[in-house]
Amino acid sequence: MLKKLCNRLVLLMFLLVLVGGTGNSYAIDDVKDLKQVGIDEHLGDYIPLDLEFYDTNNDKVKLKNYFLEEKPVILSLVYFSCPRVCNYATDGVVDVINRVSSLNLGRDYKILTVSFNAEDNPQIAGEKIKRYYDLLNDQHFPKGNWHFLTGDKESITKLTQTVGFKFKKEGKEFAHPSSLIIITPDGKISRYLNGIQHEPKDLKMALLEATNGEIGTSKIINKALLFCYQFDPVGKKYALQALNVVKAGGVVTLISLGVFLTYFWKREKKISRKDGGFDDRNELGS
Repeated sequence: MLKKLCNRLVLLMFLLVLVGGTGNSYAIDDVKDLKQVGIDEHLGDYIPLDLEFYDTNNDKVKLKNYFLEEKPVILSLVYFSCPRVCNYATDGVVDVINRVSSLNLGRDYKILTVSFNAEDNPQIAGEKIKRYYDLLNDQHFPKGNWHFLTGDKESITKLTQTVGFKFKKEGKEFAHPSSLIIITPDGKISRYLNGIQHEPKDLKMALLEATNGEIGTSKIINKALLFCYQFDPVGKKYALQALNVVKAGGVVTLISLGVFLTYFWKREKKISRKDGGFDDRNELGS
């Protein structure tokens, strides 16, 4: 009885997110179907960079074309005719990158937004991309760095299966998860940030983690952040690691103490000589 009640509650919550309050269910009508929708994290796997898709100019492109500049890539999977969740998710991408002031789209990373609906086409993608370009802050350089792609069923299936993105179609709608998948410059899956809204700290740390701190304006600060923060697989957030913070504090204290003692040692030695203290030349002369 309790198990059945829990299943119904899970289904209800999922449908509320999916439907967005319209009162109509388009994708899932059975709790069992939830197993077909979600994210199976494939951390450490490499995405197939030879897969071909179409850009907004209807030109055929390979994924590897977006990894030539050795920058991390944020991969988001949506479908462009989605009336609800995908729009919220992409709005969330705009919101979070506008709030990560220390990293710039274009200079430090790229974004690939790929449709998992084989019926989407470059024209629809082009209409979407214009809207999101206009919402970005002036500090970003979206043209040539945020790409909306469409593809055939084979390419879509290979990509979604590689990253563990599970979705289900019923009628004209899809039930699907929402996640930002961080890809390293060489195509390896580095981190998943699940949900439609994200904290700037989490996105920044995920991008730094994907490049070992080699992007941004201060690599020293980046290394320090990577040392003090680690991803919590339970909370799905980056959190301060108390032990590492204590270690870092201890190192800073020792360095400060060393500088302090060296300064006073040199100061005392200088005062001693001025006051007629021990002098090697005087001793030799006598």
